[in-house]
Amino acid sequence: MRAIKGLTVLAVLAVLAWGAYWFIGVRALDRAISAGLAHRPEVQVDSYEIHGFPNRFDVTFDAPRIEAAGVSWSTPFLQLFALTYKPQHLVAVMAPDQILNANGQELLIHSEDLRASLVMQPSLDLPLERLAVVGHVLDLQLADETHALDTLRLGTRRLADRVHEVALVAEGLFPDPALMDRLDPQVLWPRRFERLRASAELEFDRVLDRHLADGIEPRLTRVTLTGFDAAWPGVDVTATGRLTPGPDGMLSGDVTLQVTGWEALLDELRQAGMLDDGTQAMLLTTLGSMTTEGDDRLDIPLTVAEGDLRLGPLLLGTLPRLRLPA
Repeated sequence: MRAIKGLTVLAVLAVLAWGAYWFIGVRALDRAISAGLAHRPEVQVDSYEIHGFPNRFDVTFDAPRIEAAGVSWSTPFLQLFALTYKPQHLVAVMAPDQILNANGQELLIHSEDLRASLVMQPSLDLPLERLAVVGHVLDLQLADETHALDTLRLGTRRLADRVHEVALVAEGLFPDPALMDRLDPQVLWPRRFERLRASAELEFDRVLDRHLADGIEPRLTRVTLTGFDAAWPGVDVTATGRLTPGPDGMLSGDVTLQVTGWEALLDELRQAGMLDDGTQAMLLTTLGSMTTEGDDRLDIPLTVAEGDLRLGPLLLGTLPRLRLPA
């Protein structure tokens, strides 16, 4: 009997201690949010509430908005969730509608589901470890254009203290039909892209951590393009390699291009006026010698030097400059 009473007392004390921990954590979180909002006037909210007792910290921001450097973002609400025993892992759930305004151009974003996961290293400075944003069934409205997406994914992971890998994937992309008709009246290009993907490495001049809230803005010092993937009916193009801009913004590096449906792609390029008949015939002969008969997949090693894209000695074109933000 005494043992049972002792266990009961211990259980009650544990519950009280856990409840006290939650309330202490809520008070600390409330002070941190208030201080952060006071320190960053470009971030505004109408109000916020904290709930989640006893195992979570759930914060709901009412009408959050951000205005900085000619860009503004607003939404009806934003919710942040974290487990009390894992506060360095945040989950954000966003309202169905977002408004992004840049230089007078307003973009309306509607989604059926849009959420993010932010993981920081469990240390005093909380450096960013990884970030994932996933959206389903999105409509992007810009002026009189409406672009639709089945799925949008953005992911980052830390490679070194100041280096992060970033990947952006769009699946089931439907560009605005009227815009595509204006750009491609002959209907040479697809109206639906099954997949678009781009990846890069970003290096900053400082570690991305909790001190971002103190007003210390990180500066991007290096961008290295590491991959691109595009797929539409009949064609799948994947580029892997490393392209880094020089001081003048011109890209240099090596790329391997893997193309499934390469003959169909050359025909589309010719019909679009990007290749003449002679160039298409030359490429069919050159690239055909790099494949086995009946193989619809082609691996092409390319080099880029000061923006010039070459297949061996053959100059294919010049890539645009990639300027880093000041």
